[in-house]
Amino acid sequence: MPASSKVLEDSIRLARIRNIKKMLYIVQTTMLFALAILIIFIMGGAQIEPVFYLPLDSFAAVMVLLLLVICLEGFFFRIMEIKFARSSSARHLMAKNSIRTALMIAAVSAVVTIMLMVPQVLSVVENAGEQSKALTSNMDLSFWSRDPLALMKVSSVTVTAPETVEVYLVDDAVYKANVGDIEELFFLRLNRQDYVVQGALSISVPPAEHSQFHIVLNDYGEGVVATVTFEKESSETFTGIVALLALAFVVSNIAWAAYLMPIERKYSEGSIYR
Repeated sequence: MPASSKVLEDSIRLARIRNIKKMLYIVQTTMLFALAILIIFIMGGAQIEPVFYLPLDSFAAVMVLLLLVICLEGFFFRIMEIKFARSSSARHLMAKNSIRTALMIAAVSAVVTIMLMVPQVLSVVENAGEQSKALTSNMDLSFWSRDPLALMKVSSVTVTAPETVEVYLVDDAVYKANVGDIEELFFLRLNRQDYVVQGALSISVPPAEHSQFHIVLNDYGEGVVATVTFEKESSETFTGIVALLALAFVVSNIAWAAYLMPIERKYSEGSIYR
């Protein structure tokens, strides 16, 4: 077959590969938005009214997974593009650019992985989210189990008081049905064991998607002012699934760069690019 025919045939194949890649990316992007609606609004319980809640943690996990699939697909398509490129210079340039891109993605993914998996880094973020509030017996102190974007959750509340008091953790429905009835709230409290504060007391918050809780103080009529500190943790979806997927980005892109390096060196000799 004449050289010109071979070049023409490779050019046609290369164009077809790029068209297939483009169409596949369009389909997967559409799927991403469809999954966003499914996960956030149908499975995740997102709502705008009466309380804004948009859980981004589950969507982020699906998005990163789909991006990883697209990334791996990109490796396959790049191999095909290099194979059917029209010259050694083009093959060299493709391999060189792909190595640079892979190392950049690996570096960014490594930073994200460290932020999500290293306890010392997570503790800085979680400590920044802690807040303290004063509490009296006639005060309605309420909080949500998760923030509006589901990035952080309240894992426990620590109550400190200058005198011995009792503290009850109750859910929103129970509180509204028994406002002011301290005896009924005592029997319906969630913290069945730990409710007497003698200096300081830590109360674990039950796992919940997006629920409102109330903290009720029983100071026996002494007018005690207690301090409540909300201790928060990062979403387990971010520190678990997203962190592992970010690590997969690091490993796959480093392996991809290592695979391309011999190819880049092979075609660099006859390439016009440096």
